[in-house]
Amino acid sequence: MDEEIEHDQEITPELLMVMSAAIAAYLGKTVRIRRARFVDPMLVNAWGQSSRVVLQASHNLRR
Repeated sequence: MDEEIEHDQEITPELLMVMSAAIAAYLGKTVRIRRARFVDPMLVNAWGQSSRVVLQASHNLRR
């Protein structure tokens, strides 16, 4: 059962394409992903998480 939980920690070009398409569909314009990485939820601290929330909320997205 533990083997099923283990995930491949590689961001493939296909995954980047899917992410880009989903973001483009949401925003209504093409996007360029400059950097992507997995974040381990067990290593995330509260300060870092709140920082990311504030940063994401500060972006003024125009439709």
